Amino acid sequence: MIMRKGQISMNTIVYVAIALLVLVLIVSVTTGSFGNIASKLTKVTPDDLEIVKTRCTTMCDNAKISVTSSGANAFANSQYCSRTFPIDTNGDGNIAESEVLPCYSTAINVQCQAVSTTADGTSFILNPTDEDYGCPALD
Repeated sequence: MIMRKGQISMNTIVYVAIALLVLVLIVSVTTGSFGNIASKLTKVTPDDLEIVKTRCTTMCDNAKISVTSSGANAFANSQYCSRTFPIDTNGDGNIAESEVLPCYSTAINVQCQAVSTTADGTSFILNPTDEDYGCPALD
């Protein structure tokens, strides 16, 4: 292919694009811009709190279905009881270990009650704080 005056080959365009991408990455790493991005991703905003509440509600519904099909012990083993979420409760911009909370914590406040029956047919309500069938204590 004969190149005419003012034409650039496709290879040259690709090489220039890759060089610009590498240059941007080098500048970002050396100026510390990536660290700022990572810190912003760990924060939970009020909008994110609503997403967490929605997920907890879904996990509660799944726990109720598990209790119905598998019995009362399924409640303590459900994601509703075992899953935790990072919530910046004190607003300092950092997530401390004490701010990684389950759905039934006061900060998230998605309460879940499931109904189960005993062997003799008596119904009883399961709560996350029940001693026998509730959610296990988190460390």
